[in-house]
Amino acid sequence: MRHAREIDLDVEVFRRDLARRRGARRIAEDVDSAGLSGVSGTPTFFASGRRHHGAYDVAALTRAVEQARRRALAGRAAVRRGVRSRTGRGG
Repeated sequence: MRHAREIDLDVEVFRRDLARRRGARRIAEDVDSAGLSGVSGTPTFFASGRRHHGAYDVAALTRAVEQARRRALAGRAAVRRGVRSRTGRGG
């Protein structure tokens, strides 16, 4: 309960939620998902579904997000080109 107090949680509500196991299913789902993703500890970062391996500083994470964004935009452009070529529209 000390940690709950330190971060200004309502300790009585927190205690009641713990006793009722509120959130237990969601936590179990997260643990299962982590296991399936190969996550063995925290922090672990993903950008567009790809696990980030490497440093967790702001610059490295920014590069990972920017790369994920470029991949996503390239994928969308490829899908649009494919749709145009099949429909005979566009160039």
